[in-house]
Amino acid sequence: MAEVQVATPQLATTPNLNELKEIIRSVVREEITAALEAWTGYFEPTIIEPGSPIHEDLKDIKQRAQEGRLEFYTYEEVFGE
Repeated sequence: MAEVQVATPQLATTPNLNELKEIIRSVVREEITAALEAWTGYFEPTIIEPGSPIHEDLKDIKQRAQEGRLEFYTYEEVFGE
């Protein structure tokens, strides 16, 4: 059978609000630091591969802009408001 544990004054102490806030801040800082160290985000400019669909779309937009064929719509025209 498991041994019964008795709460000691140290274990039964409840932190006040300021102590609790400091504990939470400390844990959050540690978690953010660990997450950022593990994160392998983009640290260099993203290169759009020639021939990819987004590259072809951007070329088309550029060409239409040079030819004056771009059409823009107002918010009201798009959403009917």
